[in-house]
Amino acid sequence: MKVAIIETEHFQYGLTQSELFEGEEKFFFVTKVMYDKMHEYNSALCNGKFHIISGLDEEYDKVIDVCKEENIEVLLLSPIFKGFKGALKIAENLTCQKVITIHNLNFWLNARFRTHKYYKERKLKQKIVANFDYIAVEDFMFNYIRNNDKSLFKKHKFLYIPFTIFHKREGKKFHKENNRLKIVLTGSIHKERRRYEDVIETIHYFAKNRANITFSFAGRPLEDYGKWVVSELDKANKIHPGIAEYFPIEGLITPDMFLKEMETSDLVLSTSTTEFKALGTTEYIGKTKPTAAIHDMMSFELPGLLPAHLIVPENLKGSVFNYAGADALKGILQNLLDKPELLKDWKKQATINSTYFTAAEIRKNLPFFYTQCKRCVMDNANDPNIWFDKEGNCNYCNDDYTYIQSESNVNIKKPESLTRLITKIKEDGATKKYDCVVGVSGGLDSAYLVYKLVKLGVRPIAVHFDNGWNSEAATQNIETLLKKLNVDLYTYVCDWEEFKDLQMSFLKAGVVDIELVTDHAISATMYDAAKKFNTKYIFQGHNQSSEFILPEAWIHWKNDALNIKSIHKKYGSVSLKTLPLLTFFKEYYHLKYRKTNYIYLLDYIDYNKKEAELILKEEFGWKNYGAKHNESIFTRFYQNYILPKKFNIDKRKAHLSSLICSNQITREEALEELKTRCWETDETKQDKAYVLKKLGVSETIFDAWMEETPVSHLDFASYLTRHNQIITALKKLIGKR
Repeated sequence: MKVAIIETEHFQYGLTQSELFEGEEKFFFVTKVMYDKMHEYNSALCNGKFHIISGLDEEYDKVIDVCKEENIEVLLLSPIFKGFKGALKIAENLTCQKVITIHNLNFWLNARFRTHKYYKERKLKQKIVANFDYIAVEDFMFNYIRNNDKSLFKKHKFLYIPFTIFHKREGKKFHKENNRLKIVLTGSIHKERRRYEDVIETIHYFAKNRANITFSFAGRPLEDYGKWVVSELDKANKIHPGIAEYFPIEGLITPDMFLKEMETSDLVLSTSTTEFKALGTTEYIGKTKPTAAIHDMMSFELPGLLPAHLIVPENLKGSVFNYAGADALKGILQNLLDKPELLKDWKKQATINSTYFTAAEIRKNLPFFYTQCKRCVMDNANDPNIWFDKEGNCNYCNDDYTYIQSESNVNIKKPESLTRLITKIKEDGATKKYDCVVGVSGGLDSAYLVYKLVKLGVRPIAVHFDNGWNSEAATQNIETLLKKLNVDLYTYVCDWEEFKDLQMSFLKAGVVDIELVTDHAISATMYDAAKKFNTKYIFQGHNQSSEFILPEAWIHWKNDALNIKSIHKKYGSVSLKTLPLLTFFKEYYHLKYRKTNYIYLLDYIDYNKKEAELILKEEFGWKNYGAKHNESIFTRFYQNYILPKKFNIDKRKAHLSSLICSNQITREEALEELKTRCWETDETKQDKAYVLKKLGVSETIFDAWMEETPVSHLDFASYLTRHNQIITALKKLIGKR
């Protein structure tokens, strides 16, 4: 892999990125100052070809030319505060994977904090971000965005890349000279970034009590506030000598001075403020900007204390804790003085937690290096939202196990829950011909669902959407099953020329979810059928046990009628007259006024696919299609060929991982199945010939579509963006009143 690293402001980021891509061919674009600092700090990581540049605005063309000549595959841009025009030129002119590192979200992304002075500059920065594939942030910020700002996390592809990487320390250069509990406060003493009133009160408290404790301020005092803090520390030292240490206000602060304070301390104390103003914007510590104290805790294997307004990162729990005000801080520190074994436990956990921040751990969550879950078979081959915990388990199977253990899932599995549901449906349908509508595709899940409903005494009418792609086996399965169960069938047939034109539009558009047109039409058909047959209950075969895992990056929101119409408007030629559409207002009508309910009955029972298949085979002669959703020829071809060939997505991984999590197959069985290259089988070759002939497209044109760069659904009109625009406009309107 060929990697380009641009570093003009912070030499530490350049070194970190160099270490993360150790073993790859690296090209550095740095200023002379950064070149000197990087080599002085860690020359071992400067193992690549260096190009000295005066700045991005001045020599962006040099960066572009070298990257193109060397066929760079990944470009990493460290945080910048100038050179924005050059950065944009570089981003626009290179087609490799591009990563921009930022440590101030509002400075780059948040339009709410624009000022007139910085307006044009910030518009430029937002354009830069739009031309990068990934945004790299530090751990504290990454976890906050992922857990607390999901809309932002979905909008951009975020990566976790730290300021520096943790290294296991083989011995210390400095050692404590006494047995005092030593608390270190890192970072410059600056009123806008850190407030020390609670700490000063705490220091005076322990000074009066002559406690065996020292507070070390490992940062330069700045401005009048810094001088005030120092004066208070001097007062405390007069009462109890040695209770406070600090760096000089003037003079050189060497790396060894900082190293000594860190290596001789027992605990890191953060006093970060909630917010501060800098660079023309307001930044919120823990939300839009990380606190450097987190890095210090990790890097030196030290436990720590954070103000109550900061969330303790998941990977630091057990060694990092919150405090709320001076009294709480006094209590925590007094407890550590009284119970030395408690500090030992904290330090032990800090050492364990720090291992998460090694280069090997960080690499497994970067998309440039292949990582597969240790528990299921999901991987990062083409999923920007997957991430792996300390044990190597992915977020999908972790979420699955959390769901299984959740109170809502446990309650829905109780027999009385199913009894209440079925009783209510029968009561509401007592005077009607049918109790409910149930979707049937010919697949295993929907077939077993119909069987189960009849066994429960429910009178359903089966509803099927025919888009012209049913396999013969699927048609036969549906007819045989419904005939033996004495269930009526309502089939909605979409005009073939219309549906073909719509599918061709999606193929030409290059979006990932071509099945959106079918899935959406099925949902719309079900709502229409519920109204037609005067019931408010819709049953579908979707279930958590076999379908819980499905990355959002692989699909689009299925109710997005606007997206369908927008794509068809650009690429289609046949009017959409027979396609069922679920518009925003139709869905609102069903949910708000008709109170139409979608019910997933298979979630109420312990659904096992193998057992269900055995029952259907024995009682109805049901025929297996070989894989999930293969009852449709186009769906089979889409999953087995289009997704892996054009989008590098093997949907089997999600289906198999769901079955692993529900204990229906083993991981070993799943891995064995994945060895088959589904896009190269004889069946897939036959499907390709059949699909292309039916669509009326040549293999040459189709193969050209497969080679084109994928396009986002959000490049077209969408309810997702239109809805957000409407809500934003309403908020502005309300705010003006």
